[in-house]
Amino acid sequence: MEYTEESDRLVVRLDPGDEVLASLETLRDDRGLEQGFLMGIGAVDEVVLGHYDVSEQAYSEGRFTGQYEVTSFLGNIGPDKIHTHIQLGNEEFESLGGHCSEAVVSGTFEIVVFPGETSLTHQLDERTGLDVFDL
Repeated sequence: MEYTEESDRLVVRLDPGDEVLASLETLRDDRGLEQGFLMGIGAVDEVVLGHYDVSEQAYSEGRFTGQYEVTSFLGNIGPDKIHTHIQLGNEEFESLGGHCSEAVVSGTFEIVVFPGETSLTHQLDERTGLDVFDL
C-alpha cells in the first residue's frame, strides 16, 4: 500500500495481493482516522460479498473468485468499523455486488478517503439488527 495525504483527502494505491479492508484498517490506525468516507475503483480476483436480510436480521455471504473490474467501491471509516460496498463486473460484462467483507487486489486498487469531522462510531439498532452511526 502506498498513500499520500492532501489537504482534504488521502489518495491510496493498493497493489496485487493486497487485501483491501486490511489495508484500510492499517491506514486508519496509522493516520488515527475516526471518521471518513471513501470511494475507489480497481481490479480484484477474490472477494467476499454479503447481503443483509432485514426481516431475518442476518447476513448471508458468498466467496467469488475470478477476474473482476471494480466499477464502484464506497464506504465509511470509523474507529470501530470499516463499512464498504462493492460493485464488480466480469469478463461477460455481468455485474455482481453487495457488502464487501474481503477483497484481494489483482491489478491495482485506487481509493480516495475523505476525512470528516464527526466520529463515526456505531451502535446496535434493535429494529433492524444493524450497527448504525451513533450520532
